[in-house]
Amino acid sequence: MSDHLPQELLEEILSRLPVKSILICRCVSKTWYSLITNPSFIACHLKKTAARNSGLLFFSYCKTEPCPPYRNNESYLLYPDELFANPVEELDRPCKGFKGLFDIVGSCNGVFCLSYGYYAPALWNPSVRKIVNIPRPNVTFTSRGFHKHSHGFGFDSSTGDYKLVRIVYLPDSNFNFDKIPPLVEIYSLRSRGWRKVDNDLKCVIPDFSTSAFLNGTCHWVATKPPNGPGVCDAILSFSLGDEVFGEMEVPDCLAKKYHYINVAVSDGSLLLVAFTETTEERCFSVWMMKEYGVPGSWTKLFNISHLADIRRFIAFRQSGEVLLVSGEEEPSEDDGSSGVSNENSSSPDGVDMDLQKNNEGNQNANSPIILNEANEILEEVASTSNSQMAIDKANEEA
Repeated sequence: MSDHLPQELLEEILSRLPVKSILICRCVSKTWYSLITNPSFIACHLKKTAARNSGLLFFSYCKTEPCPPYRNNESYLLYPDELFANPVEELDRPCKGFKGLFDIVGSCNGVFCLSYGYYAPALWNPSVRKIVNIPRPNVTFTSRGFHKHSHGFGFDSSTGDYKLVRIVYLPDSNFNFDKIPPLVEIYSLRSRGWRKVDNDLKCVIPDFSTSAFLNGTCHWVATKPPNGPGVCDAILSFSLGDEVFGEMEVPDCLAKKYHYINVAVSDGSLLLVAFTETTEERCFSVWMMKEYGVPGSWTKLFNISHLADIRRFIAFRQSGEVLLVSGEEEPSEDDGSSGVSNENSSSPDGVDMDLQKNNEGNQNANSPIILNEANEILEEVASTSNSQMAIDKANEEA
């Protein structure tokens, strides 16, 4: 019957189907497979599905308790953001042969960027169980010795390319990481290789800083020397299209003070979550940049105080509520008014449930990854037949 349908009508029908049905439809015929894996169809399906779905929250947990320091028994749960109750799906560890902790650098269009410390990173699409191994970067422990690095991952819409930027800080003779100019390299999925990016960076990204992708740009909280670690007074940005760095100011009351600050994205806006701990109390303050790129538009949304048992911020939900982690490792929910209220949820028996983001030297650091159902359709992260062959080859070797 599909042979008698106009191409435009067939595409319109398929683009309205849920993700799991779309994945099954790939097997109907070569024509359907070609249509479904076409970048224009993927973009169309993403746009339509994003409009009618509130997204999923992506958690990791350890199947045994306590979790060993170099565990390979992690699994992952997808929770509906609308009703944070029972998980909708459990996913297996993508790299079963790797016995260590990995960071989730970020996600975009259903593709997760995984980082393994000094090991080569990888791209993972959980919806189709595919993983693409990224070649080792040019700056490695073998080539340059001990160093620190930060990643940012996102999609360059101007070229239809996925990019991973890596900022490397080398120590001087006194083990200071702010004296030697950093090295920057970028990986392009389209070209399948790393290349150096010229820079004149003066900022240092602290160890705890995560990245946030918005408006085609990666963002990190950073420190300007001579300020020491823990003083976050700028947001460092990197445009994946222009491949240039920029800086944005943080709110004046946060600049040049000791705060643990996370950068995040919610409802299309850049957010800062500042954690302050004194002898009297712990509290979070949440700030939103109302107009992107305009420091004067920072607006304080609310404070969350009286946090004796709260360990850290982990996510913003679509409803505007804040997801926190308590001392008992169970997610808690707060509406931003005053205290913290627990929300009923379920997790596997005897597990240590955590959001997967493990910074070097910190096995239990948390960071949210929001995954829209619309993004799960993406099977092809490159747009040519050669890239399909490369993905299949990488999947077989993984």
